[in-house]
Amino acid sequence: MPSEMSAHEGFESTRAPSPANERGTSSGFSLRELWAAVYRSRIAIMAIMASMIAIAIVYTLVATRYYRSTVTIEVRQEAEKVLGTEADREGGASRGDTEKFLQTQLDIIRSRGVANAVAQSKGYYRGTSFLVRMKAIKADDAEAAVPEDVRREQVIATLQKGLKVEYSGNTRIADLSFQSPDPKLAAEVANAYADAFIRNNLNRKFNSSSYALDFLRDQLREAQERLQKSERDALDYGRQTRIIDVSNAAGNGSNGTSPQPQSLVTARLVQLNQNYSTAMADRIQAEQKWRQTASLPLMNIPEVLSSPAVQQLLNQQAQLDAIYKQELATRQPDHPAVRRAAAQLAETKSQLNAIAGSIRRSIKSPYDVSLAREREIAGEIEQLKNNTLTEQSQGIRLSILRREADTNRQQYDALLRRYNELNAEAGVQTNNLNIVDRADVPRATAWPKPLLNLALAIAVGLILSMGFVIARQQLFDGVRTPDDVTDRLRLSFLGSTPVVDDPKSEIELPKSVISEAFGSIRTSLMMASKSGMPRTVMVTSTQAQEGKSSTTQALAVSLGRLGRRVVVADVDFRRPNVHHMFGVSNKDGLSNVVVGQSTLAQTLQASAFDNVSFITAGSMPPNPAELLSSDRLSDVMAELQAQFDVILFDSAPVLGLADAVILAARVEATVFVVEAGRNSVRGAQAALARLDQGGATIIGAILTKFDPSKFGYGQGDAYGYNYSYNYAEK
Repeated sequence: MPSEMSAHEGFESTRAPSPANERGTSSGFSLRELWAAVYRSRIAIMAIMASMIAIAIVYTLVATRYYRSTVTIEVRQEAEKVLGTEADREGGASRGDTEKFLQTQLDIIRSRGVANAVAQSKGYYRGTSFLVRMKAIKADDAEAAVPEDVRREQVIATLQKGLKVEYSGNTRIADLSFQSPDPKLAAEVANAYADAFIRNNLNRKFNSSSYALDFLRDQLREAQERLQKSERDALDYGRQTRIIDVSNAAGNGSNGTSPQPQSLVTARLVQLNQNYSTAMADRIQAEQKWRQTASLPLMNIPEVLSSPAVQQLLNQQAQLDAIYKQELATRQPDHPAVRRAAAQLAETKSQLNAIAGSIRRSIKSPYDVSLAREREIAGEIEQLKNNTLTEQSQGIRLSILRREADTNRQQYDALLRRYNELNAEAGVQTNNLNIVDRADVPRATAWPKPLLNLALAIAVGLILSMGFVIARQQLFDGVRTPDDVTDRLRLSFLGSTPVVDDPKSEIELPKSVISEAFGSIRTSLMMASKSGMPRTVMVTSTQAQEGKSSTTQALAVSLGRLGRRVVVADVDFRRPNVHHMFGVSNKDGLSNVVVGQSTLAQTLQASAFDNVSFITAGSMPPNPAELLSSDRLSDVMAELQAQFDVILFDSAPVLGLADAVILAARVEATVFVVEAGRNSVRGAQAALARLDQGGATIIGAILTKFDPSKFGYGQGDAYGYNYSYNYAEK
């Protein structure tokens, strides 16, 4: 009898080796998934859209009719010119920013002050007729005692609420419109707003001019006093110090851009600064050349190598060196001829070093000269600086007094010119506003707008529908497609079965859709490992009623048609179903064999299908988990393996029970059945995690009751399979 530890030899789980908590990573977003989610919620979407459209239609029918009347106003940055000087006042800073200027004018129209002017001019504060016509209050409440200040606030709020001011942005034409249930009142208020805005604009200009005149009059008086005092101070100080400014006599430079120095000391300082810059440049150049030369060996200096005398001595040295080596090769070092040749060679080298040293010193000489000149000029500059500072300090006070007098004179002239202009313009009323078209009584309603309401209803309906789809997708993230099996559960996809009305009848037909589907699943199982079809296979699911019993029967029939001897064992001791599938009694079964009440031969039954036998669950034990853990069950499994090629165990669901987890460790392979669209991904993941903990070898999953069209996938588009011979083509 094979041991439990060797039951899984030759078979490995086809799931990815990632932890259970990592299972469920999506492969990414796709338009197909989005369409599938929308299709699954199509009924709710249609209900939402129909509700929104119905609400829009009802609102359009019962909403209060409003009329809008519009008056157009031209808003210019510059007012009409009468004296020719108004442009300076009206243009000013606002000419450079037309957008801000126009927005300011529109905000003024919307202001509380203009609304108050409209109410006063039309007498809207008197009584409640205006509020009743605007439907701000009901006619029954018109006679109610309300404080005057509260009523005034209601009138102003109603005027501001019905007002709308805008401009296109391409022109300076502003559209001022007012909305009211009364068309005549709409035109009346719109024209009143335009008139009040123009009057308000003229009043602001007049008040601004009056304030400016008073302010400038005071400023002129102060500026005149400051000018007189500053001129007297400058004149008195000049007489006391006897300082004479000769800059005017010196004139400007030849190019007219820079003034000439005011004194000889300043001119001398300027000239020395220029000489100092030149001397510094010469010194830097000579220093660079000397530093480069000083870092080189004597005989590598370019000036040394280019000297004719050095070239001659080098040639002589080469000849003497050759003679010395020749003599040394034939005579001893102390021989007179060798010593004479060595002395001549040393003398030549000494001459070379002397000439090279002289050349190096000649290169340093310009550097020493330029450095001495730079220091000499720097000393002269320091002396002239002190003289110049002394000379300048004498004229600083006079320059300050003269600049102060010039500044006061410029301020006085500017204030006087501005005062004269404003004084001349004070009696001229300029206006930069003009009414282009006055408001007429409107004939058509402005609100409600049926098409706009319908468009808004559709837009809101689409937003709510999308929110519903997203919420449903997130709250019920179910296993619906083969992609969910592979991507979300990380299981190998063995195949899917369609939805049929009578599974038993379909299984009996070899060419039925169910039979074809399980033929494909059978092939996947046989290719699950190198050793082929596992001999002991447990079929389980997350919860009940997912089709695991029908899957077990159909898989057994499919294997039997290949000549495999198959036995179906019902190990679901809580809710057995195999006896219903084969239409027999459940009196004696596997539980009776395990406890020793019956023998395997007595409980083993042959089915109506070729090569297919089955064992019912038998009597329901008090503790199924202990029965599945017994050693006797291993003996029964060994006896069945000796008689059959494949044993299919119809197990209990995983969640909430330990039966499937216990049995999973005893069989070679486990097939996980998932009903399409029923289980959430987390529920299936929890079931798989329990099987993992029990040591199960899950070779793949079967997706049952899968209808692509139900989940928004076209039949034959992504997951459907339909292939048959067309006799009409032949």
